[in-house]
Amino acid sequence: MKRIELVIDLDTLDRFTEAAKALNLPDFDVTEIRRMPGSFSRERQRLYRGREFVLDLVERLKVDLTVADDAATQIARELVESVRPESIAILWLDHALVVTGEAAARSTRIAAVPNPPASVAAH
Repeated sequence: MKRIELVIDLDTLDRFTEAAKALNLPDFDVTEIRRMPGSFSRERQRLYRGREFVLDLVERLKVDLTVADDAATQIARELVESVRPESIAILWLDHALVVTGEAAARSTRIAAVPNPPASVAAH
């Protein structure tokens, strides 16, 4: 399995959902992120506790989807052509991870949590 991560503008989400339907990708996650742009502008300089800093965070969306190994490159190419993302990455997943339980859902760092066998869970 491979994971594809795209960073897109807020206005591009409709184009992505249309492309996902056309590529038969029903499952994906969308996360709002903030990024630093490539160039700094003088008008965004601020003062905080007597020090000057530049606040140049731009809102973007990160879209994550999991696909089969053999289809990842082709799906990424088609998404680049139709959506024109700001960035795209294909990541290799060495194994699937199933996380269950409230403690795992609240955890900020999730490690591999094996599912107990049915005989142990019943005790």
